[in-house]
Amino acid sequence: MRDFLIALSGARSEVLERCPTEKPKFEGIGGAVLTTGVLAMVSMTFALSSALGLNVVVAVLAGLVWGLMILSLDRWLVSTMRADAPRRWPLAVPRILMALLLGFVISTPLVLQIFKSEIDAQIVEIKQRRADVFVAQQQQGVTGKTIGQLRQEVANLEKVVSSGGDVPVATDQDPQIVALTADRDSERKLADKHYTEWQCQLYGGPSCPKKGDGPLARDSKRAYDKNKRRIDLLNGQIEKRRRELTDNGQEAKQVRLASAKEALPKARAQLDVALKRQGNLQESFDAENLTTNGLLIRIQALNEITGKDMSLSMTRLLLFLLFLLIECLPVAVKLMQRPGNYEKVLALAEQHEFRTARGSFTAGAMTRPPTAAPANGGTDIWGIWSRTGDTGPLPEVPTPRPDGPSRGPTGTRAEHVADGYGSVEDEELRRMPDTRTLRLSRPAPERSGGVELLPDDD
Repeated sequence: MRDFLIALSGARSEVLERCPTEKPKFEGIGGAVLTTGVLAMVSMTFALSSALGLNVVVAVLAGLVWGLMILSLDRWLVSTMRADAPRRWPLAVPRILMALLLGFVISTPLVLQIFKSEIDAQIVEIKQRRADVFVAQQQQGVTGKTIGQLRQEVANLEKVVSSGGDVPVATDQDPQIVALTADRDSERKLADKHYTEWQCQLYGGPSCPKKGDGPLARDSKRAYDKNKRRIDLLNGQIEKRRRELTDNGQEAKQVRLASAKEALPKARAQLDVALKRQGNLQESFDAENLTTNGLLIRIQALNEITGKDMSLSMTRLLLFLLFLLIECLPVAVKLMQRPGNYEKVLALAEQHEFRTARGSFTAGAMTRPPTAAPANGGTDIWGIWSRTGDTGPLPEVPTPRPDGPSRGPTGTRAEHVADGYGSVEDEELRRMPDTRTLRLSRPAPERSGGVELLPDDD
């Protein structure tokens, strides 16, 4: 378990082995990281099971994945914050902000789960208020007003039919009078518009810089007169229809009865369509309102509960801050950590690692095969050695014997380069003059243990 906590802290185990007194510190950091991961898993499980209504097993599996993600993210946050960094706090600001964001996301479902019973009771009130508002909107909206008018029309027509035409039809509910009245109102608006244009063109105005009884004024007057005639005709039709509906004569009764019998089925059909449309809207709203139990409505219920009571508000705030602090604990602990022996040994390990890597790259460059042949046309004898992959001492080259072909000593590296002996290139290299000069070292100075080094000495 201790090794697991050290791994979560982001510390290098091979470095930490050299300073055992630093292990408890990193075990504590790993424990903080593990705590945040467990809380994240529990929080996501509560959120999925209560807000989305998922199966407990599915919620637990999803919460486990979320917890592992938060665990790895917190481990990255603490591992990238060095205790011996010269400017640690400015570099830690983005990590602190990220930790705060994760704390807000993770702590909210936990607080909602603690207030679950109070939230469920408040959700019932919220749903009832929504239903009342929807019904009021349905009654006051276009559909509600249309249904009210159709109901009144059907009731009036039924009275006329049941009385045999004796009961007069309400003039303001008669469909024909309603249509004629709408046409008359439209013609009045056009007449007012044309009259205003006519007066503007006659006497001038902001939009009529030129005034006088010209062609434009005469056209506006003709349009206005046409609208007036149309209005008078509609008024006459409306009055005639009203007399038909209110006349007590036998002939008028028969006309009212026949008209009511013809209009009643149409009015009933329109009323049924409007009622069906309203019923569909109500069913859809009820189904959605009853099944709504998501995260937003639970947060709304929590806000309403805590907004009414100061003690609940303070309790919610304290719980939220507690979980937020726990989620930010790894970063906070890392920021409060002081440099110790681990940081010193880690610096040495990094320097050694750098030197080793640099040496390996340098050795790799030295052992690269030659890319071009020597200028004298011979084979590069050093390339034969380097292509063998051996970077040790130079291979031993055999010398010819007068009594026969020479052989290299058994067990030496001459076996690796024997394929080059006796070739044209080998003979050419042997015929080249030796330009090396032998220099004898001078006596060492009068100092014990001193040896003079010459430029040609290796």
